Amino acid sequence: MRLKTVPTIGEIQRTTALLALFAAAILLTITSAATAASCILGAALMAANLFALSWVVRIIFALARPAGGATALGLIAAPIKMLLFAALTFLVVESGRVNIVGFIAGTLTQFAAIFIEVGRASIGNRCSPGVSDRSES
Repeated sequence: MRLKTVPTIGEIQRTTALLALFAAAILLTITSAATAASCILGAALMAANLFALSWVVRIIFALARPAGGATALGLIAAPIKMLLFAALTFLVVESGRVNIVGFIAGTLTQFAAIFIEVGRASIGNRCSPGVSDRSES
C-alpha cells in the first residue's frame, strides 16, 4: 500500500519536540538536569538539521529549474549542509559541556518522531473510506 499523505516537516518537528520534552522529563527524574538539557539540545540540533534540509532541497530545485537540470551548486549543497552540521555536532560534543547520553537521546527523538508520523499516516490511509490495498497495485 502506498501512502496518499506523507508527514510534513512541521508534523515531524512537533512530534520531535513532544518526544524530547517527554524524554527530558524522564531523564530529569532519573539522572540530572544536565542530561535533560543535553537531550533538549540534541533534539533542537536535529530539528534545525531537518529545517535546513528542507531549505537546501528548495534551493536545489530553484537552481535546477532555470538550468533545465542539475547544477554543480545544487549537487554539492546537501553534502555541504551535512558537513556543516557534522562539524557543529563535533564542536558541541568536543566542548565537554554536553552530557553525551542526554545528547544522543535527544538526537534519537527525531528518528522516533519520523516513525510515529509515518505510522500515523499509514493508519490514517487504512482507515480512510475507499482506500484498499488492492487498488494500489
